[in-house]
Amino acid sequence: MITNLLGSLTVEMRAIIGVAALLLVLVILIGLTSLVIRFRNSVILWLFVLAAFLAYTMLMPVETESLASQAHPESEYAAAVDRFEREKARNAEPLNPLCPSQLLTHGQKTDRVVVLFHGVSSCPQAFVDFAPILFEEGANVLIVRMPQNGFADRATDALKNLTAEQLREMGDVSVDIAAGLGEEVVVVGISAGGTVAAWAGQNRPEVDRVVLLAPFFGLANFGPQINLALMRAMLVLPHFSIWKDPVLREQFEGMPHAYQRQSTRATGEIMRLGLAVYRQAEETAPAAKQAAIVTNAADTAVDNSITQLLADAWAAHGMDVVRYEFPASDELGHELIDPLEPGANPELTYPLILQMIDDPSTAQRVQ
Repeated sequence: MITNLLGSLTVEMRAIIGVAALLLVLVILIGLTSLVIRFRNSVILWLFVLAAFLAYTMLMPVETESLASQAHPESEYAAAVDRFEREKARNAEPLNPLCPSQLLTHGQKTDRVVVLFHGVSSCPQAFVDFAPILFEEGANVLIVRMPQNGFADRATDALKNLTAEQLREMGDVSVDIAAGLGEEVVVVGISAGGTVAAWAGQNRPEVDRVVLLAPFFGLANFGPQINLALMRAMLVLPHFSIWKDPVLREQFEGMPHAYQRQSTRATGEIMRLGLAVYRQAEETAPAAKQAAIVTNAADTAVDNSITQLLADAWAAHGMDVVRYEFPASDELGHELIDPLEPGANPELTYPLILQMIDDPSTAQRVQ
C-alpha cells in the first residue's frame, strides 16, 4: 500500500517532500550539534541559519530577463521540415525509441499546424492516440520532445540539467518551425508543456491560439507566495532525484515512455519559466490572439488559482481567453492527454480539448 501511494505522487509533491527532508536534516543537525557543544548556543546558531535560509528563499531575486524570445521563424515548408530534422538529430544521449520528436505532415503547408508539448518526465509518446486525430482532420502536427526528457535510460537523473532557458529555446524553435508548416499556428501543452505553451502565447505573434491543459505554474493548494518560496528553495538547494517507487526503484515498470525518477531542480526551473510568463503578462499584452485554458477541479498536482491569475492578466490586456474546468465529480487525474496515465479518461477529455483547438468560443466557459 505504501509503495502504491508513493508511486502515485506527482513530481511537484515529491519536490515538496525533498525540501521537507532537507529541513528535517537541518533539525537533526541541530540536535547532534547540541550533544557536543553547549545546547543553548547550538540551538540559537542553527535556528538563525534556518531563519536566514527561509528569509533568503522568500526574498531571493529570480532572474527571468534571459527568458525573452529569440525568434527566427521559417516561412517556407521545406525549410521548416529541414530545420525539424536538424533539431531532432540534436540528442545528447540515446533516446527511448518511443520518444523522439515527431512530425506528422501532409507533405505541404496546411491551413493549420498544431504544436504539442508533453509534461516533464514524459515524452511525445504521450500523444500517441491524440496526435493522429489532429492529423486526420487535416492539420500538420509537430510533437516536440522536451529537453532532458525521453532518454533511453529511464532511471536517469538527467532532469537535474533542465533549465528554464532550455524550455524557452524549445518554445522558440518549435514556433519557428511551425510558422513554415501551417497558416494558423495552434500551440497545445499539458502540465509543464502547458507552461511552455503559455510562454509561446505571451511571446510569439506567429501563434494564433494557445491551449493550456492543466498548466503548471505552482504546486496545488499553496498559493502564489508560498509557491514563490518553494521555487526559490528548489533552485538553490541541492538537487534531489526521487524515485517514483522508492522501494522498487529501477525495477519499477511504470509507463514504458516515462522516467522512473523525478527532479526537484527541474520543478523549480519550470516554475521559473512560469514566473517569467506572469511577469511579462503584467507588463505587456500577449502576442497570441486567443487562449483556451483547461483546468481540472480534482487536480492535486498544480495550483489552478495561479493559472487563473495569468488568465486574468491576459484578459485585462484584451486577449480572448476561454476557460473550461472539468468538475471534481469527473474524478480525473492530473494528466488529461496520455491514455496510460492514472486517472486518464480520453473519452471524456479528448472531445473538449479538440473543441478548444478548433473553436474555443463554442466551449463552456468557467464563470
